[in-house]
Amino acid sequence: MDAGRRLITRGPGGARRTDLLELFFDLAAIATLTLASTKMATEQSWTGIAQALLALSTLWAVWVTTTSFTDLYSPQARPVQLVILGIMFGGMLMSAALPTAFGDHGLVFGATWAGINWGRALVVIPSLRGRPEQQRPKRVLLWTTVSGVLWITGGLIPSPGTRLVVWLAALAVDYLGFGLRFPLPGRPPLPRYDVVPEHLAERYQQIYVLTLGELILVTVLSLSDMPFSAGRITAFATAFVAAVLLWWSYARGTGARLSIAIERSPHRERLVQTNPYVHWLMVVGVVGVAAGFMRVIEHPTERPDDTITALILGGAVLFLLGRAALDHEVLGHIPLSHVVGVLAAVALVPAAPHVSNLVLGFGTPIVLLGVAAVELMRRQRSDGSAAPAEDERPPRPPEDRH
Repeated sequence: MDAGRRLITRGPGGARRTDLLELFFDLAAIATLTLASTKMATEQSWTGIAQALLALSTLWAVWVTTTSFTDLYSPQARPVQLVILGIMFGGMLMSAALPTAFGDHGLVFGATWAGINWGRALVVIPSLRGRPEQQRPKRVLLWTTVSGVLWITGGLIPSPGTRLVVWLAALAVDYLGFGLRFPLPGRPPLPRYDVVPEHLAERYQQIYVLTLGELILVTVLSLSDMPFSAGRITAFATAFVAAVLLWWSYARGTGARLSIAIERSPHRERLVQTNPYVHWLMVVGVVGVAAGFMRVIEHPTERPDDTITALILGGAVLFLLGRAALDHEVLGHIPLSHVVGVLAAVALVPAAPHVSNLVLGFGTPIVLLGVAAVELMRRQRSDGSAAPAEDERPPRPPEDRH
């Protein structure tokens, strides 16, 4: 029995880094991010933007739940490998259906996500027969049965507006279930399991960098499809500067200390639970910026409409909110620079209708550069009087995983 358990669950002495199968799984996320940004860029209405956001948020749930799955269960176990590959195929199918998820392929999108949730639980439950760990996938199955019915029902509804409402309810069930650890009335909470800090932090760092790669990819593709001009090349360069600043803010900020924060935080469980939502804000922000720059590169001299303003400046706002929330969870405070950055981006909105798309595109890197400059000066001041680094403290003793 113990040997069977070790075959599927991560043990204290198991691998603590990302498995190659997980990196292979991430390749499917590239299609998701690219198609989501493309759909946002082509939408001219707020309803279309909302549809693209819902589709992206659903596929984000595919990635998050799979990451939590591989943090709890070993990717070296044969059943886990089959589940990951099955989810990868399902995620690719959902990505292919994303552009027409509110049209002809709604049932494919909704039923595939329901099938991913049900299939994952139905494979794991027999593998944990007779063990208390079986309670978690059982509860997941109960919650996803409710949401799955809503996903399939929404896919069968012909009206895009009604489908959006039903799917929003389904997504709320999925997000609430995950965030609250799948509670059941009259039943005690699920026992906490000891996460693998190195693995979990590395996975979120990887998906964020992959999202930045999508920003680079879509801008390259957009420029390659158009005749080169001074305006388009300037927009392309501006998007690159924005990508560099979005990378610097995360890689030289709290994102680089995520593993240590998860391992040593007195509120580890809360940090683990909020991590997906915090990174969701940053990922959606970067995808929004990417979608905005696609349109800027295509039409640099035109006047921006409300949707492109929301993508360019709103994307920056979402990213900064996510970064501020991550700092709050890891360091216990919200950086004033990020609050000022959000206010600066919002302050640029009234001027947007009076400038060109290209000038509007300058807004994101300018705001991010200002935030980065303040952060750099603050870090240089603190380096001179810093206490011993957190890395120098002895690591916590390993705990039993549940």
